Amino acid sequence: MHRSKFLVASDEEVQIFVTKCGPIDNNVGFIENAKRHEAVLIDAPFGAFEASKSILLPDTKVIAILFTHGHWDHVGDGHMFKNLGVQTYAHGLDKLLIEHPELVTMAMRLDIDLIPCKIDVEIKDNDTVNINEWLEVFCRWIPGHAAGDLAFYIKSLGCVFTGDTLFKDTIGRFDLPGGDESLLIAGIKEKLLTLPQNTTVIPGHGNFTTILKEKSNPYLH
Repeated sequence: MHRSKFLVASDEEVQIFVTKCGPIDNNVGFIENAKRHEAVLIDAPFGAFEASKSILLPDTKVIAILFTHGHWDHVGDGHMFKNLGVQTYAHGLDKLLIEHPELVTMAMRLDIDLIPCKIDVEIKDNDTVNINEWLEVFCRWIPGHAAGDLAFYIKSLGCVFTGDTLFKDTIGRFDLPGGDESLLIAGIKEKLLTLPQNTTVIPGHGNFTTILKEKSNPYLH
């Protein structure tokens, strides 16, 4: 299957590919700079390591992973990339969950084997992550689904990865540990709906949408 099927956005140097991985079809983002032979992942669900071999060019090396949050379905393959020396980023409030995933499986009563993944860099609200001077990521903290939920805005390519905060015509669930409906809705309105209207929204699951379309999201009114 040709990787162009998974292309979401591109400019002269950088391309964003998105494919579904894991038992509940997580959207995983592969941001590749073919000239630099480097790539950045948004989340690393189960299956992401294998998918990287077909999505990315053979000489491209994954150099960083940005985790939207620490729930099990977004981090399953993180340790596999980390073993290769990949730099990892997450909000400090979810760092503990990624480094000690047994806390997640216990809280959610899940029968899943998760391997810890060390986080190198803690992201704070409104941080800008600049990776090797070719990828600038604007980070927005939007708690309410998880305590450390982050959205990653790639302004240069007009895309935002929203994790499990904002979805097409709905929002993330808030009945899990660390969930808060009012915080979630307020964060979406303040930090996502204020982005340019033509921004492509790439949620953690499901179909893509745009900021313009989600301004009429029934859960936000």
